[in-house]
Amino acid sequence: MMTASASIAQLNRFLAAYGEDVVLARLDDDGVVVAQVTCRARVDRTKADDLPAGIKPSGFNLILSPTQILAAGWPDGDPSHVAPEENAGDKIALDGSARYQTVVWVDAKKINNQIVRIDVRISG
Repeated sequence: MMTASASIAQLNRFLAAYGEDVVLARLDDDGVVVAQVTCRARVDRTKADDLPAGIKPSGFNLILSPTQILAAGWPDGDPSHVAPEENAGDKIALDGSARYQTVVWVDAKKINNQIVRIDVRISG
């Protein structure tokens, strides 16, 4: 069985080779960025048949590693808050753009209660 640290290391190697930089940000109710971190992600455009009901077919699926998020202490320094929140103030900007898209779905994968991979869907 793969350990959590081995799983994260494998994901980090994959993202270093095949990923791209994205900016994960937490915005307050007024749209002001209160915390942000640049991290590597695998980015794939969503297909309409992959989407749950009610989600517009203009979004992206991302795979994030917890490594850069934890290292930056995003959003508040508490390691238990490493995964973005759905339909709240968490957003992601792609391709060096200043335009943020809303995090609409999150699935944090764990091994022995440690987050090793974060699957995210963004839209907007």
